[in-house]
Amino acid sequence: MIEIGRNGRVVFANPSAREVAFAYEDLDGQTPHVTDADGKPLGPHERPRSRALRGEAFGPSMTRWKTRDGDVALVVRCDTVDQERRLAALTFVDVTAFHRWTDDTRAALAARDEFLSIAAHELRSPLNALMLTIHRLKLRVPADGSFPELDRLVDMSQRQIDRLTSLVQNLLDVTRIRARRLELEFEPKDLLQIVRDAAEEAIEHARAAGTPVRIAAHEPVFGLWDGARIEQVVQNLLTNALKYGGGSPIEVSVEREGAAAKLTVRDHGPGIAAEDRDRVFEPFQRIASTYKSQSLGLGLYIVREIVQAHGGSIVIESPDSGGAAFVVRLPVAQQKSSETTPEHA
Repeated sequence: MIEIGRNGRVVFANPSAREVAFAYEDLDGQTPHVTDADGKPLGPHERPRSRALRGEAFGPSMTRWKTRDGDVALVVRCDTVDQERRLAALTFVDVTAFHRWTDDTRAALAARDEFLSIAAHELRSPLNALMLTIHRLKLRVPADGSFPELDRLVDMSQRQIDRLTSLVQNLLDVTRIRARRLELEFEPKDLLQIVRDAAEEAIEHARAAGTPVRIAAHEPVFGLWDGARIEQVVQNLLTNALKYGGGSPIEVSVEREGAAAKLTVRDHGPGIAAEDRDRVFEPFQRIASTYKSQSLGLGLYIVREIVQAHGGSIVIESPDSGGAAFVVRLPVAQQKSSETTPEHA
């Protein structure tokens, strides 16, 4: 507890205040320098003591107090104010350690994002060179099947390059999303056609996994969307379904639902527990009991951010019997925007 006189000077501090908050010399007769949680200096009338002396009732307020040994973060509240308003009695909780941990965590996350951005950009050039080399090599392989082993190796190399290219693109998208630089180009598009185009690219992988992809739709559903980004949403959802529901049919449906377009991608895998359904949309998250394959856990995060940037929503429906349905709703008409909504990490 600290008691502050009308002139704003500290006149009493109990042993706890002296021990955890300030050096002794900083208390006796001194006016501590106070800032808000972000380090902005608080003016005389903004400080907790002034508010208390004015008779204000206020709850916990985050502040930073400058001492000779550095900043101390305190949650301060006014417990009592004497009737003549000569003294304000303030109590506080020292949250310095928590704030330091928070600052360190933010710095680590910023360093991670910077590393991902640099790594993704640096990987693009060698990947592009590899893609060009494989393309040239493929053109030189006789088409009559006289070199089957060479055909197999070239195809395998192409698939691995495609995987790396997709990973790099995901990393770039994550850095753009977190920096709120994911640009969208809205144009009139047919969601059904977008789904068909995305499914064509997934058919080969689906066949290899023995997984039929069924598209159910009665008519086109038009809306104002970024076609390439919505196709990316469908591709990521299909990839997710193939990864965790491979071997069983994948069902995709498109329909109009009021002022929204509804897209559903359903698999027949192990399903997702209710307590995990929000977490799977966070970056670098995988549910250990369900998701056994190795990945960075970026696909569903990117899906959510693209959908929300369109003003839409995505939810997971997963019955106890198994399987999971990812249900996307997109407004068919919206204001044009070139910036994502704030991300949720």
